[in-house]
Amino acid sequence: MKGDALLQALVNTPVADNKARLETLFLDFVAEATLGQNRYPNSPELLTSGISDRAVRLGLFCSARDMDDVDWVVLSHPGSIIWPVAVSIGVEKKLSLGEIFDAAARGYRTGATIANFFGKGHRAKWHATSTSGAFAATTTAAVALGLTAEQHTNALHICAANIGGTPQAGFERRGAPQTNRAAAISLGIASAHGALLGAPNVEDIWDGPRGLIEMFFVEAENSELRNGVDAAKLRLIDTNGFTHSAVAAAEKIVKQNIGSINSITVILPSSVQAVLDGSRGGPWWNPAHAVAALFESEDPTNLASATSYLGITSLEYEDIPIGSGRVRVSTESGTYEEFVDLAPEELIWRDKKWNSAKITNAEEAYKRCSSFPLTALR
Repeated sequence: MKGDALLQALVNTPVADNKARLETLFLDFVAEATLGQNRYPNSPELLTSGISDRAVRLGLFCSARDMDDVDWVVLSHPGSIIWPVAVSIGVEKKLSLGEIFDAAARGYRTGATIANFFGKGHRAKWHATSTSGAFAATTTAAVALGLTAEQHTNALHICAANIGGTPQAGFERRGAPQTNRAAAISLGIASAHGALLGAPNVEDIWDGPRGLIEMFFVEAENSELRNGVDAAKLRLIDTNGFTHSAVAAAEKIVKQNIGSINSITVILPSSVQAVLDGSRGGPWWNPAHAVAALFESEDPTNLASATSYLGITSLEYEDIPIGSGRVRVSTESGTYEEFVDLAPEELIWRDKKWNSAKITNAEEAYKRCSSFPLTALR
């Protein structure tokens, strides 16, 4: 199955039902948007006049703290693109929670499937959250707006002709991926609106020297329809997502009451070394700081201070899967080592995050998105 056949499958195949996980992802999105709005202190009246305005604002808020959800299989951040589109159309069109959940579920599947289809070669050259995220936003908007299957397909073609997003946004560690997400949100909404109006689109979008496969280094090897919802994981630990498993491994060692520490070694995948060398971006992007802070606070949700252990903490890289982490601690009584392949979603961490945003239930969270600031309904 290639190109257009894959799009047809995404448009015409029913999506699996996973309401419980969708609700968790939705509540985490609203919590992140609520907590992230403090990073954008400008007037609450800005960007509130329509679907695109509201969606861009919610997308920026949700990704402001770099703790929006992540799909470790295809290495994208779907929720901060999908939920702003679904919610903004829902507010404007007075959709039910069930309707926005359905649109979001279709968006998660499209985003994960396209990212997987585009493959590693594409991710090496382009920001996958921007490219696959634009397709995800388009599907979300198409479903929420009630487009026909033909219109939905046309919308995906319009989107495909306009995708982009430089990975340099992440390498600079200055928060620019937030605006990449906002651009994907805008493109998705514009693509769906264009198709709804009957705007022309490029039919032969995949092949040839000007097609997506050659221009965007698309591998086009795996046409599996990925669920997307089940693969999306919350980010609950107080550091960048690539370091979460190392922090979780460190917490396992802390719980063993190992005594006086001589040295701490943090081991991360070689594939993230270019991003996580600790050279810039401050403590958030420094894995040594995060793990040292964990030994100080013993709380993965509070990694602000690393004063006591940073001087004895070193960073190494090995050929281990992305998203995993290993920590080795030397003490007078011996060496302790723990490996975590994927950081867990501990309820105590999640509840601390949601409680700080005063998240109670899905209906209240949905209502909160209808006005700015998001704290107005507390």
